[in-house]
Amino acid sequence: MSQDRLKALDDLGLETSAFKVLCYLSFKDRAMKPSEIAEKVWEKASTVRARLTELKDAGLITATPEGYISNLTPYDMLMKLYREIKEELKG
Repeated sequence: MSQDRLKALDDLGLETSAFKVLCYLSFKDRAMKPSEIAEKVWEKASTVRARLTELKDAGLITATPEGYISNLTPYDMLMKLYREIKEELKG
C-alpha cells in the first residue's frame, strides 16, 4: 500500500461513516452502488455518497460504471484495527 493511502486510512476514525463504508467495500468482491452500500451499513444514501466522494479523493476507493470498489484489501483493514488497538493499549 502506498504511503499516501496508508496515511489516508490511518486518518479515518473507527466510528465514522467513512470507515464503515470503506470497511464494507473492502470485504466485498464486486463493485457496489451507493444505495446498496447505504442499505448494508445503515446510513442515509446522501451520507454514503458524500463519504464515497471523500474516499475516492483520498485514493482509497475507485468509481467504476458498475459502482464503487475498494483499493484496499481486508488485510489492510485488519491492520488498521491492529494499529488502533495497539495505540489504545499504550495509552
